[in-house]
Amino acid sequence: MLELLKKWYAEDDPITLDQAKTVMAMLGDLLTEEAFKGFLIVCSRLVDEFGDHRTSELARVFRTDRPEGRRALVRSLEHINRWVGGMDGYERDYPVTIQPPNPAFPQLRILGIETIATELYRVLDSRATVRGTTELTRDYISRTGTLPEVPIQSEPVLRSKPIYHWCSYDRWESPDAARTALQILPEWGNDCRLRAAVRTADLSGSAFMAFNGDRYDPSDSALHFYKYFFEPTAQDHPSLEGGGIQIGLDGSPPVEVLEEWDDESRQWTTVWMRGRPRRE
Repeated sequence: MLELLKKWYAEDDPITLDQAKTVMAMLGDLLTEEAFKGFLIVCSRLVDEFGDHRTSELARVFRTDRPEGRRALVRSLEHINRWVGGMDGYERDYPVTIQPPNPAFPQLRILGIETIATELYRVLDSRATVRGTTELTRDYISRTGTLPEVPIQSEPVLRSKPIYHWCSYDRWESPDAARTALQILPEWGNDCRLRAAVRTADLSGSAFMAFNGDRYDPSDSALHFYKYFFEPTAQDHPSLEGGGIQIGLDGSPPVEVLEEWDDESRQWTTVWMRGRPRRE
């Protein structure tokens, strides 16, 4: 495997070498050459702005303490390698430049997420409306049985910040606990009082690892990309504890259960459930 690393990262960068050793230790004998090539495509996006890397956090995203999680990670890395046409295709078709800014977001689809977890949870603002309409998100989900549609990721690499439904493996005991774990800042205006459960068996390739980025350069508002950051766990806002795993979903994923926080009982109550007759 290290021969492949030297082929594509000939500068012998110590960070990339440590990343390679991390994923090799994580996957052991399950790591295939194709999966390692896929890792080389995404590995630079796991490096943070402080010159360190977050490769070890793949273990939390894919739950690699279990064989199902390790196999899911291998499948996902093999998939991104095929999707972009290998390192040759990635460098040929998606060149990255600084001046002018021309970034690349490789989209690491999580294959086999249904073997990792049964459900994902989407925290929502109870007062929010569906983009471009006046319909409450709460009413939309109850009417359609799905989350509002976001773009489907048909391209393996994006040139601007992706739009996802941000979900987590965990469900928290209150809106405040969810807000703290996912670092949803007060100024964002999300009261976190709605919670949608999505079955992973219904996702069919719609789950992605949480690459992220700042959308606008503070020095030039015309630029639609500023910097990358890899945020599989919410941890970039010190004012809130963070630590919640983040998974991106595209399209309009089916919802299994929609819950709303009830102040009087201090608990989550079901307002809609798949298969239950709708109350008028």
